[in-house]
Amino acid sequence: MLRSTLFLLGLLTSVSALAQSNPPPATPAPASAAPAAASGESSEEKKDEEKKEEPALNARLAPGGVVAGASTFPLGLQITINNSLGNGLLAPGLQQQVFLGTSVNIRPSVRIAKTDFTPMMIVLGSFDFSVNNWVPEFSNFTAYDRQIWVGDAVAGVILPGIFKEQFTGIGMSLILSGRAPLSMFSRQQNLLTNLGGAAQFMWGSPDTPIGSFFVQYTPSARFSLYTQPGATIPCSAPPTAQRAVTSADPIDGLAELPLAYGREEQVLPNGECVLPGRQPMATVGNSVATGWSTSDGAHNVTVSAGWTMLFLRPLKSAPELSSPFASGQNFNESSSGSLSYTYTVPVDYRLFITAGVFSQQLSAYNSQGQILFPIYDFVTPANNFSSFFFDVTIGI
Repeated sequence: MLRSTLFLLGLLTSVSALAQSNPPPATPAPASAAPAAASGESSEEKKDEEKKEEPALNARLAPGGVVAGASTFPLGLQITINNSLGNGLLAPGLQQQVFLGTSVNIRPSVRIAKTDFTPMMIVLGSFDFSVNNWVPEFSNFTAYDRQIWVGDAVAGVILPGIFKEQFTGIGMSLILSGRAPLSMFSRQQNLLTNLGGAAQFMWGSPDTPIGSFFVQYTPSARFSLYTQPGATIPCSAPPTAQRAVTSADPIDGLAELPLAYGREEQVLPNGECVLPGRQPMATVGNSVATGWSTSDGAHNVTVSAGWTMLFLRPLKSAPELSSPFASGQNFNESSSGSLSYTYTVPVDYRLFITAGVFSQQLSAYNSQGQILFPIYDFVTPANNFSSFFFDVTIGI
C-alpha cells in the first residue's frame, strides 16, 4: 500500500507539469521562406546558423517532455526507456529492500504552426508500460512484482513560448492536460478523469565561454473527478468459522477467495468493498530547476526541487467516528528533487542519455518538523523514496 501511495504521488506530480522543463526551441522558418541576407548568405548557411542558435534540450527539460526539433514535419514520436534502482539497496542489514524497475513511455505529438489568430501549439499523447520491480522481495507491499503495468493515457496541449518579457528575457509556456484512467490503480480508485495545467517560466543566459545557464519555475494545479467517493476492490463480508476453512486446492483454490474481507458496513451491493483511506481531490505544486549546458549542447547538468500540496476528500461530520487520536487534516504535503546529467548524442535524430538521482518523499518534513533534503533520502533508505535512474530517449 505504501508503494502504491508513492506511485500515485509520483504520477500526480509528474502529470502536473508533465515534466520539469524548459520551453522548447522556437521552430525556425523554412529556408525557402527566409529572405536571403544582403551579404549573399546562402540558405544552407542560414539553416546552419539557426541550428547553432537552437538551445539544447532533452526530454526531462522540455515542456510536456516533448523536444521540438527544427524539422518542419508536423508529426513526431518520442520514446523514453527508464530504469531505476531504489536506494533501499543501500539500507543496512535486514532493512535492505531491493527495488529495480523499468518503464517505457511513448509520446506521439502533432505540431500546429502559428497563424495570425493562434499561437504555435503541440498536441501530444502519452502512455506508458512498466514493471514495478524485477526483484521479488518479501516486503515490497505489492502483489504485482515482475508484472507489466499499463499506465493511464494522457492527452495534452502545449503552448511553447506563448509570452516573453523583452527586458528580462523571461519566457512562459503553458501546458493543459487530462488523464484517462486505464491503470489498475486509477480504476480501483474509481477515477473518472484528472485535469489541470501548468505555467512554466524560464530565463536563459546568453552563451558564455563556459556554456549557458537557465533558471525555471513551474507552478501547477490539478483536480480529480471520481465515480464513487472511495476506492473499492472485490471483497466479502467477515468470514465465519466455516468460511475461514482453507481451500482443498492450495494453488487454484486461491481464486475462490475474495481479495479482502471487509466489515458489513464496507460491503457494497455489487460485492465490492470500500477501502479505508481518502481520495485526493486536487493538487497544487511548485517546482524550481536550474541547469548548465555546454556551448555545443552536448552536455547538460540540472538540479531541481519541488513541493506538492495534496487536498483530500473532506471527512464527514460524524461524532461517532471522531477520536482524540484522529486528525481532521484535509491535506498532505510531499517533496521531490533530482540531480541529473544528460548527454546529447551527435546523430541526425534526437537521442539523449540521462542519468541521475530522483527522490519523491511522502512528507516535506521529518518527525521533528525539519524540512527534508529534497534530492535524496538519507534517513529511511529502506522505503526506496529515492532512486538512481538511467534514461534513453529517442525522438523522430
